[in-house]
Amino acid sequence: MDYRVTYEHSLATAPDDFIVNVPSQLVSDVPSNIPKALLPEAIEKLILERSPRIGRIRNLRLI
Repeated sequence: MDYRVTYEHSLATAPDDFIVNVPSQLVSDVPSNIPKALLPEAIEKLILERSPRIGRIRNLRLI
């Protein structure tokens, strides 16, 4: 399934400095068998796997 999300993230070189605000991003290929309560964690994991330069993610919201 595909989900559109918004979030803030830091870089791996400075994980405590949240410098990027992502207003909208489409995350594709999210497994459909993930319970709704665990969906934000699964999406965060996918984003971090696909973008190794990202340090931490906060304020992740489905839009």
